[in-house]
Amino acid sequence: MPTLIIGSRGSRLALWQANWIKAELERLHPAITVAIEIIKTTGDKLAEASLVQISGKGVFTKEIEEALLDHRIDVAVHSLKDLPTTLPEGLHLCAITEREDARDALVVGPHLQGRVNSIGQLPAGARVGTSSVRRAAQLRHLRPDLQLLELRGNVETRLRKLDQGACDAIILASAGLLRLGFGERITERIDPELLLPAAGQGALGLETRIEDERTNFLLEALNHWPTRNATEAERAVLRGLGGGCAVPLAAYGYIEGEGQNGQLVLKALVADAAGNQIVRDQVTGPQYRGDELGWLLARRLLAAGAHQLLAKTRAPQSSASPAPLTPAELERERAVASVQKFTLEEEENAAPLSTAPPLPLSGRRVIVTRASKQAGELIRLLEISGAEVIACPTIEIREPESWAALDDAIANLKRYDWIVFTSSNGVDFFLRRMDELGRGRAELIPYRVCAVGRKTAERLSREGIHVDLTPARFTAESLVEAFIKRYGVGQRLRGTRMLLPASSMTRNVIRPALDKFGVQVDVVTAYQTVIPATSSEELIKLISQARADYIIFTSPSTVTNLATLLETDSLESYLAGTRVACIGPVTAEAARLQGLKVHLLPEEHTAQAIVKLLIKDSAL
Repeated sequence: MPTLIIGSRGSRLALWQANWIKAELERLHPAITVAIEIIKTTGDKLAEASLVQISGKGVFTKEIEEALLDHRIDVAVHSLKDLPTTLPEGLHLCAITEREDARDALVVGPHLQGRVNSIGQLPAGARVGTSSVRRAAQLRHLRPDLQLLELRGNVETRLRKLDQGACDAIILASAGLLRLGFGERITERIDPELLLPAAGQGALGLETRIEDERTNFLLEALNHWPTRNATEAERAVLRGLGGGCAVPLAAYGYIEGEGQNGQLVLKALVADAAGNQIVRDQVTGPQYRGDELGWLLARRLLAAGAHQLLAKTRAPQSSASPAPLTPAELERERAVASVQKFTLEEEENAAPLSTAPPLPLSGRRVIVTRASKQAGELIRLLEISGAEVIACPTIEIREPESWAALDDAIANLKRYDWIVFTSSNGVDFFLRRMDELGRGRAELIPYRVCAVGRKTAERLSREGIHVDLTPARFTAESLVEAFIKRYGVGQRLRGTRMLLPASSMTRNVIRPALDKFGVQVDVVTAYQTVIPATSSEELIKLISQARADYIIFTSPSTVTNLATLLETDSLESYLAGTRVACIGPVTAEAARLQGLKVHLLPEEHTAQAIVKLLIKDSAL
């Protein structure tokens, strides 16, 4: 019996991809056997229908995902460009493989071979076949004289139609032609500056059940992190714009520079179907901040007019009442109405771009004290709820002054029974250092992993690391309570040793309390939090002019650093009339020690929970 079953579409290209994954798995894990199950999707059943007519989203993946959820297969292999950006509950992208050539390819018919070497050389009125509204819109903009024909079918079918004279040229993905051995048919690999590729083009996405630890472990080695960083940023653009296969939009990212310091360059565009208007932009930033860069670029495109082009792509409804917005469309509409944030480090204001109904936090001003590099999600959630955000970072996240202690802990992981992560920062710096030392994720398999809070657990899950324990709060009592609930009183903590990679400023709230249980906790500096270089005068001016309704503190350091920057022992006088929200009890205690009354404290210590609490409080 096979030990792992791959689900795949039945086209020659899909089977090539599935068989390549099969061969790689059997090479990496010689003891396993892999089988392939062919699943026919809606897109396959309607092979000649227009993608616009069948809506595009999920038409090549839905049935395969159903088989995955039903445990009929263990992993789904997709062309990443066909996979919707929002996956069904319980599924995730376990791995993204190294990208093949992401560019689109021009293939000309026999009568043009040798005479035409590029799109620019195609004769006026040439008939060009494509199934992609993205390609069609860009081609109409680039060469309005061309005749564009709808062309569906697999790669071989399209090449056959070309050779039979149904059109003069066709546009396909270079990756598919290369994988199937048709590389010699390519006339031109089109520069992305002329024809920007689809998000995820050229990469394979491996989708699995989140709870399937065994399969996730087997697939981990197939992750190619430069490709993953770039394509996840591309998919974040799509999520921010609410688009799919039936929308003329494109996104393409690549890493500039070597190693960990390489920068992600992310480009995207939105067009109208006729190709008359194109909104295009790009951003550059750290490759590990792909989601944030993608969301940023989506907002820049919306601010530049993309929302008007996207509105034209919504299909007309047959009934008097319009269809309800999808979550992605709703978020897009909210983003359009919000204040835009155009750079990762600096804030610029823009007027609202629509007359949408008032959002729950419209008219509210909120000070966010979180570090600039960590505040993206919180700011996004506040902005799409209508709030005006005043960025006032009182903390910066940096590398530790020395990696020596963390390097020693990583080199001697065998000392430990547990690794405890208290924040996403701890995860990011710990794994980054493992990568820099050439250590693989598989080395963490023998150890129990504890993640404090849902967001930390989700961050580890995205890295393919199984989490054994998820206490809601960063306290010894919460950890012990979660341990007993998960493993029972029979599983003793006494005699175990825990590694806690954390900030240099992490309060020692766990070690003393766990000592009485016979647990040794080694708190090792993985990163440091420092006070930004901001003058007291600048900060006083910012806070006094803001006249904010709320201020959000996300760690004890954000509170104490604010007091230090303001050179005061009590923050109360500076924040009179401003309601104080703290993300957790330790932060709330720090706020009280600085003379503040804490008005809002969510039960769950996440950005989503604190924004929901602000919305509820604002409505009172």
